[in-house]
Amino acid sequence: MNKTAKFFSKLSDIIDKQISLLVVALMFFLALLLGVSVFYRYVLNDSIYWSNEVARYMLAYIVFLGSTMAHKHKAHIRIDMVWSYLSKQKQRVTEITIALLFIAFWVLILLGCIKLFPLFMMQTTATLQIPFAIPFASLPISAIIWIIYSINDVLREATAN
Repeated sequence: MNKTAKFFSKLSDIIDKQISLLVVALMFFLALLLGVSVFYRYVLNDSIYWSNEVARYMLAYIVFLGSTMAHKHKAHIRIDMVWSYLSKQKQRVTEITIALLFIAFWVLILLGCIKLFPLFMMQTTATLQIPFAIPFASLPISAIIWIIYSINDVLREATAN
């Protein structure tokens, strides 16, 4: 394995550990927030007016970052029956092709996000009055992570024996 492949392998492992911790923390705080919100609404007969908006944005980060974790651990759905009939060489070529398609897709998403980001900096969210770019950032952040993971996949398959 060459230096570039080792670098991307180590980088993707570090990112995966950090993303895992962040997603677990977000899920914990989301459950806590929703529990407190339900308590306020039904026991205290009052509501936390910003809880739904915060929960929605936390969920967006959980979904997008969680999908990168699923990609890293090969947990996304795939058709294993067809895969098992391919030779090792065809499996590697297929893996590289899929990873390159992922890179192309996420680069397009990232370019679209970059184009829209100034617009979202000017808009504010309904309740919290923060720039809409903060919740929107979950998409370009996850796109960058997907690209790194896909580059790692290409390099791993290309340098495998």
